[in-house]
Amino acid sequence: MSTAVSICLPTRNSIRFLAERLASIRNQSCTAWELIAVDSHSEDGTLEMLEDFAARDPRVRVLQAPKDGIYPNFNRAIRQAQGRFVYIATSDDTMAPDCLEKLLTALAQNLDCELAHCPMRVIDEHGEPGRDWWSGNSIFARSSGNLLHCPHKRIAPFDGMLCLLGDNIYSSVTQLLIKRSLFDRIGFYPSDWGSLGDFHWNLRAGLAASAVHVPDTWGGWRMHPGQATAGAHLGSSEHQAQIEAMIGDVLHHLAQGEGVRAGSEAFGELVKRTAELRAHLREHAGRACSWQRRLALIRDAVLGRHFAWQHLASLAPGRQRWPRAAPQALRAWLEGGGLIRLPEDWRRN
Repeated sequence: MSTAVSICLPTRNSIRFLAERLASIRNQSCTAWELIAVDSHSEDGTLEMLEDFAARDPRVRVLQAPKDGIYPNFNRAIRQAQGRFVYIATSDDTMAPDCLEKLLTALAQNLDCELAHCPMRVIDEHGEPGRDWWSGNSIFARSSGNLLHCPHKRIAPFDGMLCLLGDNIYSSVTQLLIKRSLFDRIGFYPSDWGSLGDFHWNLRAGLAASAVHVPDTWGGWRMHPGQATAGAHLGSSEHQAQIEAMIGDVLHHLAQGEGVRAGSEAFGELVKRTAELRAHLREHAGRACSWQRRLALIRDAVLGRHFAWQHLASLAPGRQRWPRAAPQALRAWLEGGGLIRLPEDWRRN
């Protein structure tokens, strides 16, 4: 059987949740996978558990690498991949038994897509269900509207434009199955942005590649004090500054011709409008109380600022209220081409 999916597993002293992660891989209904585990000289029994797993399954390879961070190990594993598709299995997370099968089927039947995406299931450190913030508050969910629970395609650059609002469109790498060739086209994960480096890659991917959303499986994301993003200070001024710097870096390289969207006047206009909307939403969120936010909206609307008018209009009865519904405005900018619903029987077509 040929290898369809290369599962990339970076580890560093990951013993606490590793057995559960390996079980989630072993129990996949799709069996055409290889596992490439890249360990950074663990000292807690992680390497021994991986080697034991490899001794019992010829699909498993274990490599040793320097202690230089999670993203370099993502990239080392991806470069070793022999499959057409890549799944990054972070060591403390998990996934549904049919996750790879359903994501693989979605990409096989939607050849214009290079990413397959599924919902995120939050679990706590004991494996119990956690607070489901993803389906209500993630920018993916808020931009999807009534399509969140339906199979649909997300046509580039829609997801990249959503990243330009300053939030990560793909909340966890465990939600994605990625065509291996996409890394050759847009590059690998950067290692110089700390634990937020996935935002940089997701922004580039969302601008360049269309995605298919598969609502009836899931990738897990475990909330615990030792996770990679625990020290990222999400929402802080430092976090926002780093997001702004990554957006600037990606757009700079696009302006230098390093991307499929470079040189497009229409794309330049979308970037400008998205930056204005991002600034509006951040200014609004930064005001201390509701009356200050409302007063600022009225002032900005009087000054003729377009997004202040849209924001005020959304507060009318029966309308989808901003800022929660603001990401859906991007669909109108793309003349309805951002999202395409798939038929319910799409897997049989």
